Amino acid sequence: MSDITIAELASALPAGDAVRTWWEAASALPANVDPAEFFIRTLNGAHLAATTKNQPLQAGSQIASYPAPVNSAVTIDTTTGTQSFVTTYSVQARVSVDLDIAVATVQ
Repeated sequence: MSDITIAELASALPAGDAVRTWWEAASALPANVDPAEFFIRTLNGAHLAATTKNQPLQAGSQIASYPAPVNSAVTIDTTTGTQSFVTTYSVQARVSVDLDIAVATVQ
């Protein structure tokens, strides 16, 4: 099954949205990287960066917007012998109730 395309992602955002405009103008993703891999790698980087930034901070001041991923049990493809697991990354942010894109980092 193929992933969504960048054009499909951009067109799903509201017309005139700054993020849509950015995606429409963005170059292609790196070679052999689909959107799912791009977001997983990006969110993993955000989680690791927040973890590092949080080390000297007191509870209540730490960034909580990029929680650790949740991973399933490892499975083995009996045909290829490849081991893999499903990982779920998430983002937590404060957004106004009208879903206007006023986002604040969760602490």
